[in-house]
Amino acid sequence: MKKNFTLLALASLAFATSVCAQWSAFSTGTTNGFIVEFDEHNGDLYATGFFTRIGGKNARYLARWDGEQWNQAGIGLPEAGHAMHSFQGALHLAIYQFNVDSNYVYRWNSDIGVLSILGPGFYLTTAIPNFSNTPSLYDIVDYNGQLVVCGEFDRVGGAAISGIATWNGVQWLPLGSGLSGYIDDGYEIMYPHKMLVHDGYLYVAGNFKMAGGVEVNGIARWNGSEWEALGAGFNDAVLGMDFYNGELYAGGQFTQSGDTELANIAKWNGAEWLSPGIGVDYNPEPPYSFVHTLKTIDDKLYALGGFNECTDDNGEDVPCSGILSYDGMNWDGMDGGLSGNFGGESEAIIPYEGGILVGGDFTSAGGTAVNSMALWGVVSSTAEAGAALPVGISPNPSDAEFVVQLPEAVYSFTYRLLNHTGQLVHSGQGLPGQAIRTQGLPSGLYLLQ
Repeated sequence: MKKNFTLLALASLAFATSVCAQWSAFSTGTTNGFIVEFDEHNGDLYATGFFTRIGGKNARYLARWDGEQWNQAGIGLPEAGHAMHSFQGALHLAIYQFNVDSNYVYRWNSDIGVLSILGPGFYLTTAIPNFSNTPSLYDIVDYNGQLVVCGEFDRVGGAAISGIATWNGVQWLPLGSGLSGYIDDGYEIMYPHKMLVHDGYLYVAGNFKMAGGVEVNGIARWNGSEWEALGAGFNDAVLGMDFYNGELYAGGQFTQSGDTELANIAKWNGAEWLSPGIGVDYNPEPPYSFVHTLKTIDDKLYALGGFNECTDDNGEDVPCSGILSYDGMNWDGMDGGLSGNFGGESEAIIPYEGGILVGGDFTSAGGTAVNSMALWGVVSSTAEAGAALPVGISPNPSDAEFVVQLPEAVYSFTYRLLNHTGQLVHSGQGLPGQAIRTQGLPSGLYLLQ
């Protein structure tokens, strides 16, 4: 039986038949700040975070990838962005606020190139010890046909709305009596950080103690009319969550749920929070260890954050740094993960051309020099175990054409064509023996992967 094959490595290498993967740089040029999130809008890839330069291009906190390079989207953002959500033809943004006493949900209308605000301002009127009363917004989703935003606020316009608000097309409204308080022994902020919609429920995670009149300790869900707790919650902030194989996973900077000891990551079994088979830490501290993002892509769950020590429930070390993947059986450190400032922290992740694109604050991915973003690309074959799968591409690099030679068992392959700066200029599918030409592209050397 002939097989499909994916090329994401240099031609001179021979590949084993088991699934493997590798890190590669996504773009060239410097990135001068943390990449917090990627999202797709109208078929385009966007990035937001603390950067004003990304991939060698000036972009004030919001950038769009055009297939070859990053470009600032419109005039950029007034402050660093934290979350994006494409909804009803516009890209909606939740951003930090450090300098003034009000904040807004922003809308980027890419069709006409206009950035606007949605509704009145968000305010935090209660002073927080050791914190300023500036209302940062952390996440934005849609639920039951309406936008929902969460963050550090207790008033929207002239209305008392605490921690979470929904937009009905005309005004911002509360969900019940909202979120309040903070987890005992934690920071004295609510920090509603992440939302997730699943099976008719809206899940919210953060550092808040109460949702409505219910004690929830960092994680709660809204059933459409009232708030519900999920077990005992946690003893510190919850930063990320996602469903994988029908089960809810949560990550953050917590060490306990009720009497159950944990290490920054947990799984909900419907009644209580348990270890998902792994725990993460950072050594030496500072910085503190945390799981910021959990994301299911295809058949795997990815955990991103700040950590460099991972230990499974059998006490065995899993080499890791800043990122892990889980296939339902085993946790994997993804070729050593990420390194750089503070060990290599990551927060942003999105599927991209058959692999995944990861962003954060790191200078190396699996030993490859990168600029706070890296592509984890899968190299796979379904040929029988134990068989070698030689690959030939000649010439490579080339200024005219490439010829790919593969075994008879392989009927097709996918490929990426990069220019001399490492930028992706074309991708597609081909047949063994087919010539892949650079005709129509600017003259110069190209590399086939």
